[in-house]
Amino acid sequence: MKNRKQAYHIETEKGLINDPNGLSYFKGKYYAFFQWNPNATDHSYKVWGKTTSQDLVHWSEPVIALQASEAYDKDGTYSGSAVSDGETLSLYYTGNVKRDGVRYPEQCLAQSKDGVHFKKYGSVLSLPDDYTGHFRDPKVTKEDVWKMIIGGQNKKTGKGDIIQYTSIDGTSFKFNKIIGISKQYEMIECPDLFTLDAHEVLMYGLQSRNNDTDECLDAHAVYLIDRLSDLDKGMHMDEGYDFYAPQTFVDAQGRRIMLAWMSRFSDAQEVEFAKDGHIHCLTMPRELSVKKGKLIQSPVREMYELCHEIPYTNHMKIQRQAMIEISPLEHMSFSINKELSIHFDEGISIERYDWAEQIYQKKSWPIKINHMEIWLDTSSVEIFANNGEFVYSARLDPQAEDLLLASSKEPQNINVYRLEIKNDYNK
Repeated sequence: MKNRKQAYHIETEKGLINDPNGLSYFKGKYYAFFQWNPNATDHSYKVWGKTTSQDLVHWSEPVIALQASEAYDKDGTYSGSAVSDGETLSLYYTGNVKRDGVRYPEQCLAQSKDGVHFKKYGSVLSLPDDYTGHFRDPKVTKEDVWKMIIGGQNKKTGKGDIIQYTSIDGTSFKFNKIIGISKQYEMIECPDLFTLDAHEVLMYGLQSRNNDTDECLDAHAVYLIDRLSDLDKGMHMDEGYDFYAPQTFVDAQGRRIMLAWMSRFSDAQEVEFAKDGHIHCLTMPRELSVKKGKLIQSPVREMYELCHEIPYTNHMKIQRQAMIEISPLEHMSFSINKELSIHFDEGISIERYDWAEQIYQKKSWPIKINHMEIWLDTSSVEIFANNGEFVYSARLDPQAEDLLLASSKEPQNINVYRLEIKNDYNK
């Protein structure tokens, strides 16, 4: 069996994980919760998994934090968020309830004083009359009042909205306003609204659905800055194949940090990875900023502490955990095994090997790349170019135990770093 086990990405030993939830900093630790089916590599059942870290690099072994155990969440504890006031960690999540095949979601609350034991307090917001059962993913913040934004499918339009609710105590929420609407997409998921560098930033997922069959057809993550009402104008957050459901939090240093689900696999791609008994992972943590009207994503600085430079020579082999830094030349190509190749010409094109179809998937962009960082783990790549203006995330199927690095021109402006990760769990 191939080794696809990641070294510095959050994943589980068994089952399926997807959306990051409840990202927070609480009593000296980073908390990452996530959707998890610990019983199978499909979406038939969901609990909240939990892992913690002191440094955003080394993560504890995942455990179940919230079970699907009550009348208001019996069919799954679905995505949500967390609020920490220093003494209490409050988790807000969608309780999935189905009756005769129809969804009746409840937005629910659970709290903890120690980050280990969570007490459920039931529903804080029931399904409004104006929305279908596709009403989920509460992102809650606490300022002068408690605010909840949530994605919903409007009954009248059959399209997606982002709605804001407010509360004076965090336990009962009332309608405040509609943040934005879509005229094109049937559902909006995983909204996140925050202020960053004096700008309002709204992140969310645009989802196309067949309302007759209740089937999801496509989804991708986007963002808006300052002008938030027209959700169809969202700009892509990531140019790769495997990125969705991003969520952010602010740490003790005031950084806005984001993680996302690192998978948009096709059914055929999932079949191969599911043979391992576990499937999917989260991205590495990224720090966000706003510059010149764009959302900038950069690896958190803790990742650079793992880097140990080694001399680059053409056709060299290196361990699979590595970072490659390139100041590109025009008309140059760079390849990593048969898994990935990057071509710098008038613009840039990236080819990723599709292990299911056994073809290369190619994307091209008419932009000039001045600098690029390629972060590699056992079965993934995350590319940050032009200081985080361009980001590309994709899973890879390892074709060899090591990485074979090759450039079409003699090595120059290429730096290679091995990543030294001392982690008892992620190894």
